[in-house]
Amino acid sequence: MSRGSSAGYDRHITIFSPEGRLYQVEYALEAIKTSGITSIGVRGEDSAVLVTQRKVPDKLLDPTSVTSMCRITDFIGCVETGMIADARAQVQRARQEAAEFRYRVRLRDSRRITVQTHRR
Repeated sequence: MSRGSSAGYDRHITIFSPEGRLYQVEYALEAIKTSGITSIGVRGEDSAVLVTQRKVPDKLLDPTSVTSMCRITDFIGCVETGMIADARAQVQRARQEAAEFRYRVRLRDSRRITVQTHRR
């Protein structure tokens, strides 16, 4: 049961085909190309700007409700380009990892403060 020329080499990102191709990477790049949306990010010394196109998939949708920008935390954001369903899953994962990191850092800092107050 071969699926085209990939023949099972597209199941993992670390498996090269005999031609030396990484099909998962090619699929991701193709998804971005076919979405037809351009996104640009610019970082300054004390600021950052993200710009993206807004494509409303249906006339019945309110154009103000369609966005491809997401907030991960108060200081981290991202722009979705390509397969939006995949991007939303990655945003959820990033939010979870950010929350876990914040919890670990807060816990570590509170231990440090406790140790410092007891040493006085």
